[in-house]
Amino acid sequence: MKSSILKKAVGILTHNIGLKLLAVVVSCGLWFVVNSITDPVEKKVFNNVSVDIVNEDMITSEGKVYEILDGTNYVNVTVMGKRSVLDYITKDDLKAVADMSKLTFMNTVGIEVSSTRNNSDLDFKTNIDNVKLLIENRKSIQKSIIASASGDPAEGYVVDRALASPNVVRFSGPESLIMQIDHVEAVANIEGASSDITTSVDLKIYDAANNEIKGNSIKMNISTVNVSVSILATKEVPLEFTIQGEPEEGYIVSKDVVSVPEMILIAGRSSVLDGVSRITVADPSLNAENLTESTTSIVNINKYLPSGVQFADGSFSGNVSVTIEIEKLVTKELEIPARNFAAGYKPEGFQLTLKELEDEDSYVIRISGTQAAVDVINAEEIIGVVDMNQIRDNLGLQEWAVGSYEGDITFNIPDNVTLVETYKMTVELGEIEEDAE
Repeated sequence: MKSSILKKAVGILTHNIGLKLLAVVVSCGLWFVVNSITDPVEKKVFNNVSVDIVNEDMITSEGKVYEILDGTNYVNVTVMGKRSVLDYITKDDLKAVADMSKLTFMNTVGIEVSSTRNNSDLDFKTNIDNVKLLIENRKSIQKSIIASASGDPAEGYVVDRALASPNVVRFSGPESLIMQIDHVEAVANIEGASSDITTSVDLKIYDAANNEIKGNSIKMNISTVNVSVSILATKEVPLEFTIQGEPEEGYIVSKDVVSVPEMILIAGRSSVLDGVSRITVADPSLNAENLTESTTSIVNINKYLPSGVQFADGSFSGNVSVTIEIEKLVTKELEIPARNFAAGYKPEGFQLTLKELEDEDSYVIRISGTQAAVDVINAEEIIGVVDMNQIRDNLGLQEWAVGSYEGDITFNIPDNVTLVETYKMTVELGEIEEDAE
């Protein structure tokens, strides 16, 4: 009985077997069609996916460094998969890796992409296949930091100096790039400052042509420093020169020494500058001994600056052109009216007579000076005075008595003019006549 049942079942299964197989194939095809329509295979593009470098010690352990070329450490990834899977994939799920242990002789490393979810259901394609590398020997150097200031301080102030702390930076990186480094600068902005400032400043690297060098492959032990900038007040003061020696007889040194410049701008703390009104220069080169004509010397005035004072212009060396003006003396005869003479401190109770002017209309003197100085002297304006107190003091008199006395005449002539000789006047004191009284 069991045998008949089995035979009957086999007969049923094998009856019209071709049609039945066709039905199975059609069913499967319909299932795939329906599935493709409801959950199709699609692609999704993720741009700028970062490539992680692993096993980089394969290079660095040999004292070498690498630089990634042409931006090949970023790739665009196209992900293929079913819609139901792609809908949940984000850029954060993707992982692009370049394994340095697989470095080729062309210095390239293949890029492998995977996903942290549904990785087996996805296919990945990248716009580039390899990370390109430049591999060089590692080089380390040390450079001093050049601190400076940019901008203009407040009016009436100048920058004294700028100091960086720390003042040395160490670099390491590809030898070809490190050897381009010429200097390192730290520039502090002091616009409008009127007092010392300290500020944090980023370091900038430059080559010999003063082009800034940028590169992530250059490693620095520090990237910022503190820059302290000293700000000083300024003041303009005149130069004053001391001339040593005397010129040849018959010549004189002009009091107006000519210098270029005549005024200088100095800098210092305000408390120091308040006590400086001029810069006095007494240099050995400024010597008029036996001169008969003007002479010019270059004098460095730096050593004559008071303590705590410096030149406001850092480019000014302190060299000043100084001209000692030598002028020939001339003499001039002046005929002074007799009415322009008088006795000073005339004693009472005596009749006073200036004997040299008795029955004279004028008195002649000779003056000496430069041509310009004597030309402006007008005899009508010159006053001559005999100081009676001076005569008494010179003679040691207790009181006046009738008699003749001699004293020096003082004239109101300018300082730049001198008398050729000393002029004296005889003063006669007599009793006052009653008629006169």
